[in-house]
Amino acid sequence: MADLSDRVAALRTEDASLSAAIARDAEALRPMLPLVERLSLYPADTLLAAPVEPTRAISGLMVLRGLSKGLEQRAETMRARQARLTEVRATLEAQSQQLEGLSVQQTQQRDAVAAQARMARDAQTRSTRAAQAMASAVQAASRQAGTLQSAIDRLDTMETALQQQLDREAEAARRAHRNAEAAASVARAHAASPGTGVQSQANDGRGPVAGSVLTAWGASTDAGPASGITYAAAPGGNVRAPCTGRVDFAGDFRSYGQMVILDCGQHYRFVLAGLGSLGVDSGQAVARGASVGVMPGTSARRPALFVQLRHGRETVDPRPFL
Repeated sequence: MADLSDRVAALRTEDASLSAAIARDAEALRPMLPLVERLSLYPADTLLAAPVEPTRAISGLMVLRGLSKGLEQRAETMRARQARLTEVRATLEAQSQQLEGLSVQQTQQRDAVAAQARMARDAQTRSTRAAQAMASAVQAASRQAGTLQSAIDRLDTMETALQQQLDREAEAARRAHRNAEAAASVARAHAASPGTGVQSQANDGRGPVAGSVLTAWGASTDAGPASGITYAAAPGGNVRAPCTGRVDFAGDFRSYGQMVILDCGQHYRFVLAGLGSLGVDSGQAVARGASVGVMPGTSARRPALFVQLRHGRETVDPRPFL
């Protein structure tokens, strides 16, 4: 549109210049028109209107001949300018119409984009509310659970039910050609499970907290094989998120003390228990490596962090993912 506007402006400038040039030519020719008209109608009478000497008559004829050529050249210039002016005005009319059409199209596109933006904002608002509702429900369910296994089972059941419900809503909306509603359901589904699962990591020995391993995965304990890894951590040590996802639960839980359940997506969850204080809230999104809290500062014995990885209701060896 900017390029077309520049061309229209240039054509209008040329139109004005040609019109002014034609007007100047016409003004210059106006005094000679009566003589030219008389010569064309009565050439002999005009030349013999007054008796003159032969030499002066010949000189007059030469002057008239030169004047005739000059008038012919000026007339030709005027015809060329007039032809160019006609061409410019035709082009100007066509391009002005094209510019007007583009302006209408731009307005329509702007309105369409604004409508899509409104639908996107509405979908995002609904997604945010769904995520907040999910976080509140998860927190309540976790606190009501009697054991860690029961809490994880409830979380997985709620996640599966929500995903199925949102999938049904999106499919129904697509079948009814309600694209905006389908997009909102898909967005809520993504909000309900923001992570992409757990990824194998290079074994750098760091783990989620600085310290040594007290109890390895699968090691023999009084309660049977260890279902997680227990680290002996330094007092006040920083605890990092082992995956990118959303906090399902953050708070005090039974005998586990301050605990974080981190939803990594794809039904994978990390449990981090034994923290002294928390740096995250339920429903909060976190990135891998971000701080989720710190270990107790002082205690009679060295603080211990319990790390467990769940896939659905099953425990998984967390070592490849730390």
